[in-house]
Amino acid sequence: MPYQREEELERAFGLLIALMADMITAQATQHDPKAEVPGWMFSQHDLAKKLFRHMCSARTLLEPSPFQNQTIPSRSFIDHSSIAVLTRSSLENYLVMTWLLSGGNQSLQEFRHNVWEYCGWKKRSKMAATTNDARTVRQAAEDDAVALWPEIQGSPHFQNYTEAQQKSLRKGDWGVGWNWNDLALEAGLHRTYFTSIYPFLSGHVHSDFIGAIQNGQANNLQDQYMLGSGHLMVIVMLLGHFAHHYAGVFPPARNVLHGAGEARVIAEKWNLRADDMDFLYQPRE
Repeated sequence: MPYQREEELERAFGLLIALMADMITAQATQHDPKAEVPGWMFSQHDLAKKLFRHMCSARTLLEPSPFQNQTIPSRSFIDHSSIAVLTRSSLENYLVMTWLLSGGNQSLQEFRHNVWEYCGWKKRSKMAATTNDARTVRQAAEDDAVALWPEIQGSPHFQNYTEAQQKSLRKGDWGVGWNWNDLALEAGLHRTYFTSIYPFLSGHVHSDFIGAIQNGQANNLQDQYMLGSGHLMVIVMLLGHFAHHYAGVFPPARNVLHGAGEARVIAEKWNLRADDMDFLYQPRE
C-alpha cells in the first residue's frame, strides 16, 4: 500500500546520524591507551555508542517489517510502538550523559560518576547467580561497590542528601534526589515538551492503555508511519543536542562538527532549547 513519507525528516536523520558516527569515531581514534583518563570519559563514549545504536534501530523500524507468513504479507506493518520504546530509551540515555557531566563542575562530575558506577555494581551484586562464573562476577561487583563507597560517603556532595536519601543511595538507588523532569531541564529541554512526550513514550514501554489503543487503531501503513515518524522527530532533536554536547566535551568531535557543512547547519536547526519552544506553550488568554 503506498503512503506518504517525511522525506526531509528522514534526510535530516541520515545526515545527523552520520555526523554522530564521525564524532564518536574521531574521539575514539584519538584515545591514548597510555594516558590517565577519567572514568567519565569512557562512560561518555560507551553511552554515545549505546545511543547511536538505539537511534539506528529506531530508524530501521520505521521501514515496513519483512515478517510474513500465510496470513501476514511482507511489509504490511510498521512497529511504531517499538520506535516509541527506543525513543524513550534514547531520551534517558542522553539525559544521563548530560547529568554525569554536571555543567563543568569537576567535583560534582566525579561524585555523580561514582554514584552511577556504585549503583551499577550494587544492582549486579543482587542478581541471581547459578554458576561458578556468575558467582565470581557477582562477587567482583560487590567488591567494586564496597571499594567505591568511601569515596561517595566522603564527598561534600553526599552531605546534600537527606538521611533517607543517603540510605537509599547506599542500597544502590542512584536516582535519589532527582527525577527525569529535573534532568531534562538541566539538559536544556522545555519542561512542557518533556512532560508531555516522556509519559506518552513511557506508555508504550509499560503497556499503558494509550499504547495499546494506538496499536489497535493504527491499522494501515500511513497511520503507523505517521506515529513512528513522530517519534523519529524526537530522535532527530536529540541528535542536534548530542552534536553540541559531544563537541563541548571532546575536541576531536568538535573539529568534526565544525567541518560538517550542511550537517552542522541541520544540527544547529534541531538543537532546540527551552527558549526556542516557549512560543509553542504560551498560556491561553
